[in-house]
Amino acid sequence: VALGSVALHLKGVENETKIDSTIDMLISALRTPNEDVQSSIALCLAKLMKKGRTQERVEEILSNMMNECLNGDSAAVRRGAAYGISAIVKGSGIGTLKKFEVVKQLEEACSSGSSDAKEGALFAIELLSDRLGLLFEPYVIVLLPSLLKAFSDNSDHVRTAASNTADLIMSRLSAHGVKLVMPAVLTAFDDPSWRTKQASIHMLGSMSH
Repeated sequence: VALGSVALHLKGVENETKIDSTIDMLISALRTPNEDVQSSIALCLAKLMKKGRTQERVEEILSNMMNECLNGDSAAVRRGAAYGISAIVKGSGIGTLKKFEVVKQLEEACSSGSSDAKEGALFAIELLSDRLGLLFEPYVIVLLPSLLKAFSDNSDHVRTAASNTADLIMSRLSAHGVKLVMPAVLTAFDDPSWRTKQASIHMLGSMSH
C-alpha cells in the first residue's frame, strides 16, 4: 500500500514500468486473507487506474480479477478479487461495467454458477454497490432476481453472502432506487422457495425505513 501511494506521484514514460509493477504487486496482495488489508489495497488501486499504461491493460487485469473472483480457491481469494473488481471500476469509470460486460458475467455466475462462483459474484455485487453508490443503482434491478434466488441456494456460504449483499444494497438505495427494485421484490413473493419469499419480505421491510 505504501508503494502504491508512492506510485501515485510517479510521472513520465520512464516510470510506466514502475507503475505497472506496483499495480501487479497490489493485485497479488489482494489474496491476503485480511479484509482490512484488501480494503486498503482497493482504495489505493482505484487511484492508480489512470496512471501510466494501466488503461491499456485494464481489460486483462479485469479479466484476471473476474476469474479469481468466480473461481478462486478460497473465500478470502474470491473476496480479495471482488475488492479488485470494485477498485478497477471505481478508478476506470462506470462505463467499464458495460464495456467489459461485468454485470452480465456477475448475473450469469450468480444465477447458474457453482457455489463458489455464486459467492464470488455476490461479493463483487456487494462491493460494487458499496464503492459506486448511486451510480450502481441502474444495475441493481438487473441483478436483483438472481440475488433473491441465491437466498434459496443449498450452500450456507452463498445464502450468507446474499444476505450481506442485500442488506448493503438496501442501505444504499435512494428513493428512486427503491421504486426501481420494488417490482422485482414483489415478484419474488411468488417464488416457491420460502427463503426467497422471506428475503423479499425482509427487503420490502427495509424500504419502509
